[in-house]
Amino acid sequence: MKLQQLAEALDAQILKGDIVGAFEKFAAENCVTKSNPQDITKTKSQKLEILGWFFSNIAATNRIERLAFQVGDNTSESQFVFEFVTKQGQPLIYNEVIRRTWADGKVVEEQYLLNQSIKDSKKAAAIKSSKKEVAPEVQPAAAKVAVVAEPKAAAKPAAKVAAKPAVATEPKATKPAAKTAKATAAPTAAKKPAAKSATPKAGRK
Repeated sequence: MKLQQLAEALDAQILKGDIVGAFEKFAAENCVTKSNPQDITKTKSQKLEILGWFFSNIAATNRIERLAFQVGDNTSESQFVFEFVTKQGQPLIYNEVIRRTWADGKVVEEQYLLNQSIKDSKKAAAIKSSKKEVAPEVQPAAAKVAVVAEPKAAAKPAAKVAAKPAVATEPKATKPAAKTAKATAAPTAAKKPAAKSATPKAGRK
């Protein structure tokens, strides 16, 4: 049988609810299963023992559905949703991709990717590859634009800040105000500085 036929036959048995029987039939004796570094079995007998313990505590199976499926050279991926109810009345819902590695018509490795989907993993791979290709060209250009843009944006606030101290210092010190008026705005405010400098000199000193 071809790999796709084997994977389809395995999934069909699971969809009927015979999860333990499907693993017993299609898994190799040295089949490794894992969902995380702390949850690993290294033989078929170990996994069958765990499956037996799990289903001994299940009162009902409400849903088993395969949402997506794909086959590679020696791998297959099946996205399932499982909904169980324990004997204590607790609902258990698993949304996972089962990734299998095959050799000689048997599953030699089975990995459970919880809360993942086959379509999402493809999109994520595509996004990562496009970012790596574009990044070397785009990042330096963006950095240059940022450096040029910052001084231009800072020029406008600087003018506003300079205007406020000029108004605030007029009543405190008349002589510096007159000097700055002559240096910066002599044509527009020639009359006003003359009047201010005349009165404070007679009153304060």
